[in-house]
Amino acid sequence: MANKVTGRVFISINGARMRSKEGAKLNLGGAERDAVVGDDSIHGFTEKLIAPSIEFTTSHMADTDLKALADLTDASVQFEADTGRVYVLRNAWCAKAIEMSKGEVSLVFNGLSCEEV
Repeated sequence: MANKVTGRVFISINGARMRSKEGAKLNLGGAERDAVVGDDSIHGFTEKLIAPSIEFTTSHMADTDLKALADLTDASVQFEADTGRVYVLRNAWCAKAIEMSKGEVSLVFNGLSCEEV
């Protein structure tokens, strides 16, 4: 599958598969670097840490518990690509207020680490 490009992504929270929609995003976190520019040259860069995250949209169904999702802390969120690559966001929490519109719920999770398994 060396030529396969990721097309589908499957999201699980604490082992439970979510009804994720197209467009899920994975951010491994780590250092973000910004250039320091002087009048005479580029002086170098500064670093700041960015928390790893997984963002996705799920379909809202009768069994979707928005309060339980909003209250999640210390969770394990898995991002599985159809290419076989799997990433796990560990010690994750729901990072943003949950929004629902037209039967879709937008979710953002941050965590302490994100590792490929």
